[in-house]
Amino acid sequence: MGDVRGRAAERNYRGIFAAATIAATLLLFPPAGRAIGPGDLSGTWKLDRERSDDPAQKLREGRDPSRRGSGGGGGFRGRRGGGGFGGHHGRPTDEGEENGGTDFFEDSRAFDLLAIVHRDPELRITDGLGREHVLYTDGRRVDEERSSGTTKIRAKWKDGRVVVATTPEHGAKITETYAVTADGFSLTVTTRVDGRGRELEFRRVYDAAK
Repeated sequence: MGDVRGRAAERNYRGIFAAATIAATLLLFPPAGRAIGPGDLSGTWKLDRERSDDPAQKLREGRDPSRRGSGGGGGFRGRRGGGGFGGHHGRPTDEGEENGGTDFFEDSRAFDLLAIVHRDPELRITDGLGREHVLYTDGRRVDEERSSGTTKIRAKWKDGRVVVATTPEHGAKITETYAVTADGFSLTVTTRVDGRGRELEFRRVYDAAK
């Protein structure tokens, strides 16, 4: 009888241990494609081109005041476009020089997909080209060595959103604001480029990958 009870107790223990292990795993590694709580950016996010601005179009509108206010959106239809810290690895171009010396017209594939692991204050963002950036939302500075020199990046919370400020050694300052919806199924990244007295702002909208 004692052996039977002992085996039963052991099975119960193993069941409890397995359940606890599964629960801990789900907490530590949230399912891909959806944030797990307010202010949590974790997930795999796919760019919704139709709801996102085209940075190249925004730049053209900035050069031609008569085209401003002609309507947002327009979609990511071209092969190139983008912005933010993911696009600062390129070479200077005429377009980049006019906007502070930063070539933010990189391969748009960098923004097609974002994989984010957010365990505050650590924030890991991997773009569609597989480039990972490790940031901290407590405001500490992160330095990244790039072809144009040392780029300084700071991330912080502001009004329930994560704001990432990128200041390259040469070129325009870029500020990105990350905001996730309450249901965790949509992420919006608003990018602002400031350089040589010019300003450019565009928005990228992401859906949780299924």
